[in-house]
Amino acid sequence: MKKDWTIEMKWETRAAMRGTFFSLILGAVPSVALAGKYAQVEVRGNEFLRSEDILAACEISSDDNFTSIEMAAIHECLMSTGQFGSVLFAPRGDTMTIVVNELNSRPGRVEIGVEIDSEDGLIGSLYFERFNLFPKTFGSFELRGSREASSLRMGLYRKDVFPGGWDMGLDAGAVNERYDDLAYDHRRAYLEPFIAQSFDTGERVEFGLGYRSDAIRNVDVGASPLIKADSGSQRAAYVRMSYAYRQENWSFKAQQFFFGLGTGDVVSRSHADISGRLGLLPEKLDLVLRLEGGHVTEVKGDAARISDRFVSSGATLRGFASRGIGPRDSGDFLGGENYLVGSAELRRDIGTLFGTGASVGGFVDVGSVWGLSDTLGGSVDDSLNWRASVGLALTLNVGNLPVSVFVADPIRKEEGDKEQNFGLSVSARF
Repeated sequence: MKKDWTIEMKWETRAAMRGTFFSLILGAVPSVALAGKYAQVEVRGNEFLRSEDILAACEISSDDNFTSIEMAAIHECLMSTGQFGSVLFAPRGDTMTIVVNELNSRPGRVEIGVEIDSEDGLIGSLYFERFNLFPKTFGSFELRGSREASSLRMGLYRKDVFPGGWDMGLDAGAVNERYDDLAYDHRRAYLEPFIAQSFDTGERVEFGLGYRSDAIRNVDVGASPLIKADSGSQRAAYVRMSYAYRQENWSFKAQQFFFGLGTGDVVSRSHADISGRLGLLPEKLDLVLRLEGGHVTEVKGDAARISDRFVSSGATLRGFASRGIGPRDSGDFLGGENYLVGSAELRRDIGTLFGTGASVGGFVDVGSVWGLSDTLGGSVDDSLNWRASVGLALTLNVGNLPVSVFVADPIRKEEGDKEQNFGLSVSARF
């Protein structure tokens, strides 16, 4: 949960500083070092500002010749940013170490956001985060709301709580969904302490033990018997295990949940996704690939409720509306116990459009949602039926507002599927 922070300050160039109060600057260098070049330059003492940002701010590199004059200029440049209480030089062998003491020990931010989405309409958001909200603990809070859905999430995270480099966090949240195309309302609240560890290899593992309340309410009188059977509230403990691996051009993530611990109805829910980018023409043409899928099943007791089954997303299977494919009973979409969606997109940088950088892509999306433990005696078709679509996507910034647009045409579909041929997303944060 730790964020990247950059120094946002205006300062003079080091070249301009070298001639400023020459003799005084020489006396201001707070350590002594042998002049010369070093094989590498590192930064120590920084907790919030990234080392690469600190070095880039004053153009510091191993190409520098660390004479007293040069170090004085570096010291003056870094101090002028207003981010540090002190800057020291500590050469050791072939490494020059710059030791900084950050002034702001509790950096944070507050953002108010507005989004316009072709599916969810107008969405408002409020986000807050602060490092050292509590001693050595990062805290965050996010509130989002639209006409049909609202959510709240809070989190705390502290590094190196346990031996071996294990961090500890606490997530809590609530969701309230009232979609017009569903025959019920859904509410969920959860509280989950977890431990996590990140590795230099790009891997990250998490283990959580939580408690959640899941309620299906206000079921329509004419709703499917399967939805009526799922109505009511369930409160129970659960466990979560996750693994993530990230490299520069691709990433993989897998999650495993076991819901209903301590009850007679235990459900296993698995989800994984992998995405990658292959450069075909440097900085011009990329092949973007994505594959994601999931499976939910009962370990003991009743089958997974509709709120734990999978539904399609209009953002991943473009050309079809969210909750628009899969098993259904009359007009009620029931979700599926399995889903799989894949996408291949050729994306090209087209330079500037409306005065800003833009990219355009042609894509093919393929996917399906299928499988139910109860098909009402075979009256519900839960078979695997693939859907596919082709389309064009455009991404750009308009006045610093991220804009994403796509048009898609389903080329393989089933009777009763809900289509969405156009998608628009615009977001702004203040």
